[in-house]
Amino acid sequence: MVLLAGCPPKPPVPPKPPNTDLIAGVYERHKPDGETAIRFETNGSYRIAKNREQFDVDPPVGTGTYKIDGDTLVMTADKGQCAEAGGTKEGTYKVVLSKVGIRWTRVADRCEARSRYDGQTWWRVR
Repeated sequence: MVLLAGCPPKPPVPPKPPNTDLIAGVYERHKPDGETAIRFETNGSYRIAKNREQFDVDPPVGTGTYKIDGDTLVMTADKGQCAEAGGTKEGTYKVVLSKVGIRWTRVADRCEARSRYDGQTWWRVR
């Protein structure tokens, strides 16, 4: 009891912002998984580049839109990666988002290239 009484109380931990706020930003994969980067915009669009230095190089690896509801992220490809065929345009993932990065777990995705994100962590760069 004496030890506990002498310890200062831990400050309260602020609640985690909702995923809708956390997702906006730039993320990248590190080797050996690859060097791909993705930028999620606050307007619900995304852009995938070979690496973060090539976000403004055209054509991009892929572009599209996303929706996030809780921990479920749905990406819909418009151009490039995964936009080639109707059955591959949409991919659904469970995600864990933090200030550090995004962790992907595939729920349903028929696009082979995007399915490689499954089980990976992409690190937030900004």
